[in-house]
Formats: sequence, structure tokens, C-alpha cells
Amino acid sequence: MTSEHQLPRLDKEAGGTSGGLIPQEYLCPGAKQAAPDPRLVREIAAFLEKNQMFGGLPVWVASDLPIILNVPVQKYLHAFANSKNFQASLARSGRYLPMMRRIFAEHGLPQGLIYIALVESGFSPYARSPKEAVGIWQFIEATARRYGLKVNDRVDERQDPEKSTRAAARYLHDLYQQFGCWYLSAAGYNAGENRVEGVMNRHDIQDFWIMAQKKLLPAETCNYVPQIVAAALIAQNPEKYGMAPVRYQAPRAGDRVKVPGGVNLAAFAEALEMPEKELVELNPELKAGVTPSDQHEYLLNVPAKKVRQAKRLAHLCLQKQTRAEVK
Repeated sequence: MTSEHQLPRLDKEAGGTSGGLIPQEYLCPGAKQAAPDPRLVREIAAFLEKNQMFGGLPVWVASDLPIILNVPVQKYLHAFANSKNFQASLARSGRYLPMMRRIFAEHGLPQGLIYIALVESGFSPYARSPKEAVGIWQFIEATARRYGLKVNDRVDERQDPEKSTRAAARYLHDLYQQFGCWYLSAAGYNAGENRVEGVMNRHDIQDFWIMAQKKLLPAETCNYVPQIVAAALIAQNPEKYGMAPVRYQAPRAGDRVKVPGGVNLAAFAEALEMPEKELVELNPELKAGVTPSDQHEYLLNVPAKKVRQAKRLAHLCLQKQTRAEVK
């Protein structure tokens, strides 16, 4: 018997198929689901109707990312809803969501996949893993370079929120072209597409949840996908899951201005009469707080209210640099 505040189990194993509760068109190619269990459907519907924390949400939640309330997802719904770190990450997401939503829409990606960034880094451009994955999207250096991000001793564009988001969107698009399934695409993002492809070929399995149930993928990956699904679900309306209202940080309001190479951010910020910290935070990819000296020009992020002033200052700097080069 299901307790009053515990979601009904969708199957006997900690994974498995969807029990007929998910529209077939949203399953991975080749995946099969058992016939619906009417008793289970009624039990889940009654639970969701009774418990306000779910606000009567159906088992299939309206979303452009497939949402399935199986046991692994339930586990992270409860864990995240009670996590201060999760709430802090949601608050931080406010800085980047408008930009990320725009870029994901341009690439035809489900908006729910944005929450890969929450699972990967908590939406922090300064995140660094023991495996040397860096930035909001936690790119390792080889993958970053493959998708056009610069990584050298002066610049690490894995820490540039917009550029790294564009790279992540292209990578996820390529993964979907390869697998035709968003669950497998997310698994490939975590474990690498070659590993996922290898499991599919060796075991003739096209369903991520079966792979996870059989422990054919790393434990990290088996947990990773349900974490994304749970994060995307809670993010739609955190208060329905018992969370306190999220105070989202204000979106980054700014624009890129062409400045000369070798510009010191501290000096530039002083000339703009703004805090150095604010300018540095807008340009986390610059390792030493200086625009690359080997580039004639660099697109620097500045606050929206400082764009005109920054353009004038940059023009003066470029004129000074040109005169010095002529001499």
C-alpha cells in the first residue's frame, strides 16, 4: 500500500519500462512498454489529486522533454525538493535562463535539457570537476575544442556562459541526430557517445531505462538522466514540490563591445566607473583578468548601462594602440 506522501511505484524494479504510461512517440526508437495497469493508473491519479505538493499534475507532464515518474525520478524529486543546494542552483539559473532558452530554441532542443547545467555545475561558470571538466556545461578540453571553444593559457571559453551554451546546444543536437532519443542523448553527454553506442550495439538495447536497470552504463550516468528529468520537472513550479519561493538572480544584462587585446579589466572597470568584480564576473573566461594580447580585438561583455561609454573608451584605446604600432 502506498503511503499518503509517497509516490506509487511504477514498476517492481528501480527502472524498467513505463508500464504504458508514456506515449509511444516519446519513447526511444525500439523501446517497448508493457500494457497499462489500470489499477496502477488509478492509484497514481488518486495520489496526484490528493497531494498538493504535486498539484494534480498528470503522470505525463506537459513538457517538451519526456517526463516519466518512475522510481529513479521519484528518488531525485524528493531529494531535490529538500535540498538547499538545489534551490541555490535554481536561483543562480536566473542569470542565464533567458540566454539559454533562446539558444536552445534556435537549435530545436527541448527546454528541459537546460537543466543538464543544473546537474552538471549548479549553473556556475567557475565549476571544475576532478576530471578537469570546466564551466556551466562541464566540457572536458577535447570536447570543448571539437565544438569550437578556445582553451589556452589566457582564455577558457568553457567558462563563457553564452559561448559554452552554444557549444552544448550543438553537441546535444548531434547526440540526438545519433540516437534519436533525448534520454540516450543526455546519457551520451555524460558518459560519451561512444560508450552509449557500444552498449546499444553489444546488448541490442535501445531504451536508456533498461540499460540503467541492467547496470550497463556507469552508475553516474544511470543516476544522471533521472536527475535531469527531476530537475526539469521541479523547475516548472518549485512551490508545488514544497520548496520555498525561489528568488531568481537577475538575468545578465549586457552586450559585447570590441576592445583591444591586452586590456586590463581592473583599469577598464575603473575608467568605466564600475566595480572591477562586476566586469570580471561578466567575463569569467579571461583567466588573468586581461583580454588576450595576441588578438587585435576582443569582444568584452560589459553591463548594458555602460555599453556606450565602453565603446567610446575602446575606440580611444584602439586609436592609442594604432599610433603606438605606427611608431
